[in-house]
Amino acid sequence: MPAAACVGDITSHGGTVTGPGVPTVMIGGKPAAVLGDLHACPLPPQHGPSASPFTMGSATVMIGGRPALRVGDICGCAASVLVGNPTVMIG
Repeated sequence: MPAAACVGDITSHGGTVTGPGVPTVMIGGKPAAVLGDLHACPLPPQHGPSASPFTMGSATVMIGGRPALRVGDICGCAASVLVGNPTVMIG
C-alpha cells in the first residue's frame, strides 16, 4: 500500500501539494491531502508556476468525504505525489 499524501509533500515535477487538504485530519503534523487538492507545478519554466488539481485518489479510503491522496496519485499536469508520510499507508 502507498503512503498517505499531505499538504506540502513533494511531487515528481518538483512542486508541492498545496491543498487545502483536510485541516481536521493531521498526518505527521500536516493536513491530509484529498482528491481535488491542488499541486503547485513549476513546469514548464517558460510559463511560470501553475496550479492543477489531483484527479486520482484512493477508491476505498475517504477523508472528509473525499478520496485520500497517496504516493503515486496523479494531478492534471501529470505530476504524481513523490513523497508521502511512511507511517500511514492508504489502500
